[in-house]
Amino acid sequence: RSEVLGQLKTLAQQFQSSVNQNLSVSPSPSPSTPVTFIDPQLESNFELLIGTIRTVRNLRAEAEIKPGAQVPIILQSDDAQERQILEAGQAYIADLAKGETVTIVNNLEDNSTVQEQAKQAFAGVVGTVQVLIPLQGLVDLEALCAKLEKKLSKVEGEVKSLEGRLQNPNFVNKAPDAIVQGARDSLAEAQTQAEILRDRLVRLQ
Repeated sequence: RSEVLGQLKTLAQQFQSSVNQNLSVSPSPSPSTPVTFIDPQLESNFELLIGTIRTVRNLRAEAEIKPGAQVPIILQSDDAQERQILEAGQAYIADLAKGETVTIVNNLEDNSTVQEQAKQAFAGVVGTVQVLIPLQGLVDLEALCAKLEKKLSKVEGEVKSLEGRLQNPNFVNKAPDAIVQGARDSLAEAQTQAEILRDRLVRLQ
């Protein structure tokens, strides 16, 4: 673990000048400063940390958590190597994602405190790592649920509309293949978004 931490510190120094640009919720159109990694495995390790931090930042934005607020972060992975990488970079995750605490677990059910926190949380995934941000005390849960329900209603309307188009033989048979495929892709994306919103509402209620 100490060797991994030492390598990550070296990478962090190389990456410091461009990390904020790379971790923005909306990717910048300008090219980021290139980084020379020590070896492919270390690059993969660092990408896991960067992906985790980016996911936390995105979840914070989606939950409308105040930018300066410190948040508890829960990271769950069945993979021992992933947990080792996360533990080695724990301080960087806390610093760059404004984590009040960073808890890394194998199973959410093994820790009663974590299990309770996870009941009202926003969740995301990086590889096989589940990222959770407990929201109790950070946001108005009732207002957030109302916004999510409104957004879900809109997305479900999009799903219904796209399903109707794709069930219409005139559209499927006569429209250009690219247009039909675009509608299918949009439907899949809308269905995924609706599933995420439903899951979040279940967690928060």
